[in-house]
Amino acid sequence: MVQHILVAHDLSPDADLALARAARLAQQARSRLSVLHVLEGDADERNARTKLHAALEQHAPGQQQLWIRQGRAADEILTQTAGLEADLLVMGRHHRLSPQGFAGTTLEQVLQSCPAPLLLAVAPIAPYSRALAALDYSGCASRALQTAWGLLSATGELTALNIHETSELQQPDESELSLQRELFEQLVADLRADLGENDRQLHSSLRYGERNNCLDSAIAAVQPQLLALGSHSRGEISDALLGSLTRQYLDHPPCDILIAR
Repeated sequence: MVQHILVAHDLSPDADLALARAARLAQQARSRLSVLHVLEGDADERNARTKLHAALEQHAPGQQQLWIRQGRAADEILTQTAGLEADLLVMGRHHRLSPQGFAGTTLEQVLQSCPAPLLLAVAPIAPYSRALAALDYSGCASRALQTAWGLLSATGELTALNIHETSELQQPDESELSLQRELFEQLVADLRADLGENDRQLHSSLRYGERNNCLDSAIAAVQPQLLALGSHSRGEISDALLGSLTRQYLDHPPCDILIAR
């Protein structure tokens, strides 16, 4: 359950979008909302406060805590996420103007060590009624699904996707595919038991083929407003299963993206 949401705000329009999303989620879940701005270099604190208060008045009126810190942005975001015991960190698309895309940005640096699930908010702030979670057998993928479930609207739907990776030119062995399906359905059943009874719906989908094609086709079919992925290793986003895809979707997000470690 998300009880405390922290927004990292860099005074950009993208950060305003993230703030609006966080405010909606906080209202929906009756969570605390905190806003963090990091002053880097010789930034003017008075000017920053003026802009932040205007953004809060427009996008998140009501009860929220504003924190202003001085230092390196990624370090301060990580420190405050841990220190404030945030259950969810929300950031905007900070890398939009970076020639390297996602690589080397504050967002990437934060993701490498973030103690809480991180939500990249890029889309309009309509309630999440459809979510897609790429689910393997790792703890981080399960945490991503569970967090996404908690962010859905009261009647939202979440599709758990498992990818059986094979060549597009090779038909999978039927017995192997049957075993994969059985194991995946058991995993989904175990997770469903922990999610509690409510009006949300959890579906499952097993696809086989090349992983990027499978995920792309699932996104096209589900049209999610939220894509949930697991980050598999400490210190870097793993390339073992979904890591490289995570980078691809963070460079060109099709919707809001939730990453859990």
